[in-house]
Amino acid sequence: MNHENLHEIIRRYTKNYTRINNEENDEIFKWRAVRRFQQEWFSFENSKLSFADLFTKAKSECSVLIDNSTVSPANGIVKMAQQEPEEVERLFRDVLFTDDSGDLDLRQKHMEEFLAGIETVRVKHFPGCWKYNQDRHAASCYLTLYAPERNYIYKYTPTEMFAQHIEFGKDIGSGDRFSLKNYYEMCDLVVEALREHPDLLDAYRQLLSDSCYHDQSLHLLAFDVIYCASTYGLFTGLQHKSKKESIKAYTLEQLRKEEAAKLQEQIDALEAKIQTLEIQLDVYRSINLVGIRVFQKQYGEGTIVWQDVNMIRVQFASEEKVFTINAKFMFRPTFEDDTEIVAAMTDYATKLEEVKSLRKQLESLYK
Repeated sequence: MNHENLHEIIRRYTKNYTRINNEENDEIFKWRAVRRFQQEWFSFENSKLSFADLFTKAKSECSVLIDNSTVSPANGIVKMAQQEPEEVERLFRDVLFTDDSGDLDLRQKHMEEFLAGIETVRVKHFPGCWKYNQDRHAASCYLTLYAPERNYIYKYTPTEMFAQHIEFGKDIGSGDRFSLKNYYEMCDLVVEALREHPDLLDAYRQLLSDSCYHDQSLHLLAFDVIYCASTYGLFTGLQHKSKKESIKAYTLEQLRKEEAAKLQEQIDALEAKIQTLEIQLDVYRSINLVGIRVFQKQYGEGTIVWQDVNMIRVQFASEEKVFTINAKFMFRPTFEDDTEIVAAMTDYATKLEEVKSLRKQLESLYK
């Protein structure tokens, strides 16, 4: 991902913002189109209209967003709705616009089902009219007009050019390889970058009139940047890797991140174990055996004069001796509460060795 290129494109878009939205170019029409669609589609007054009439009113400000001199997908929807109103309405309301709880894979599945269903209607009633063909651009427009805060408009050529120039690193693809999730991820990155350009956002908000949809999500603005970058020559002179190189670099970076994440998981797990053991060891560290009387079969009675973990030095009548207090060693002095002390000292030593081993493992991971 080339963040500098992304921000440079946004700076160029900002510099050309007046030209992009002047009377001749009027790219702000997209916001008017969404506003009109929302007003008409969700209007109680229109609830009794036929689907064809409702759709006609709702798309009345769409201009060249969907239809142009070559293709007419939106007009095709009207024509098909006049022939099979119930089926076309079902494909919109129960398929394309159905709730997916934010699952983009499911949203793409619904989009494909919608396109396949509409194509069946077109072939049945308008087999020779290729202008009425629906594609992902048209479907994405319908989705955005219906729910602009959750969707992005998609158009193949501007998207591919933009992805290459910012070295996106993931293949958005086309045909059977198209990934709506990857496209939305790229658009989300554009939105994130847009929020770092307050000068653009100020100009953008000042331009939006009451006839425009005010998108808090900036989804329409993100698409406008993607679209205008190729349409208005904002890529000129911008150096970038090829798509193949970008995808390769992204894949390698993801592998590095995955390896780093796995390493961090190992480190976190080891540190958690050490912390748990250290808490348990605190109990044993408070055990002080100095001054305690003990008995040893060979040397008789004595007094502990020094202790280090489970090692003790005992002063007997004739000499001092060092012992390890551990259940494994039988040639050791005994205590009045021998079983309890030996068990504690044995566990103390075992846990210390475990902590030592875990710390060595931790050190090896940091190398």
